[in-house]
Amino acid sequence: MSLKSTSVAAALTLTALATLSGCDKAPGAAQPPAEAAKPVAAAGPASPAAPDAASAEGPQDSEREDGLKSEAKLLNTLGQPGARQGSTLTLQHNGKAALVLTDDEESYNLLTAVIQVPTANGVQTVYEVTTTYVASPDGPSSTFYDVRGVAIESYEGYGQWRGAVFAVADQEQTYGIGDDGRVSGQLFDWSSKPHRKFDFKSRCQPKAWVSDTEIKGVCTRPTQVDGSEDVGEEEIDAVYTRVGPNAWRLRELRAPKDKLKAFDNNPPTAYDETVSGEPYSGNP
Repeated sequence: MSLKSTSVAAALTLTALATLSGCDKAPGAAQPPAEAAKPVAAAGPASPAAPDAASAEGPQDSEREDGLKSEAKLLNTLGQPGARQGSTLTLQHNGKAALVLTDDEESYNLLTAVIQVPTANGVQTVYEVTTTYVASPDGPSSTFYDVRGVAIESYEGYGQWRGAVFAVADQEQTYGIGDDGRVSGQLFDWSSKPHRKFDFKSRCQPKAWVSDTEIKGVCTRPTQVDGSEDVGEEEIDAVYTRVGPNAWRLRELRAPKDKLKAFDNNPPTAYDETVSGEPYSGNP
């Protein structure tokens, strides 16, 4: 996945997962898992039963064709090479159709990852399905499903798993001179039930995991441009650090040097923000 400009438009309507398999401990009861979540890797070429991308129905563009090829490898690894039939994706569970998604003229769906998420009581298999809206200027959105086909939650932006923690970065779409294309970052911890989210006010986003307790980040500070209404930006390195069983700290590694725009949460001093996890269920 890559960083995508997003807006609050075009969000999926989801049914919150009432009972997550293997997630039955109270918040704070679980210790951070020591092992990273592992997407299922493709094992050899896709089965001949998988349809050719060019023959699939729906929007035909190179990006979708590439996505279908990657999806075919995942389906082959899952032992469900025939799950994609034209515009319809059908994932099986216990021999029955569990998740059925059909493309239309406005959007198409691709299975983009199968993730083994360590939880308080074991490992949970999670499907990530990415939905692209053909005529929308916004980027794709993704939805996580359990093996029963029940939607857990969705997100827009760029995200990375590490253990049971999902780090998400986002940037708002701008439509005119002087608009605030704000970047933001959130962490979602699935190691307990309900899940917990860490919502940072700082204009920063996670970029890469270093370990189970540390993430490299970058802060994007809106700056003045020659006294005009234009908005420039200064990028400053940052680090996210786990500082307790239910707390993460974000530190900007230096203060801004340029003249800043008078936007919310854009101070001239370096960010130093500690956030506690808040329980949530369904869409964050």
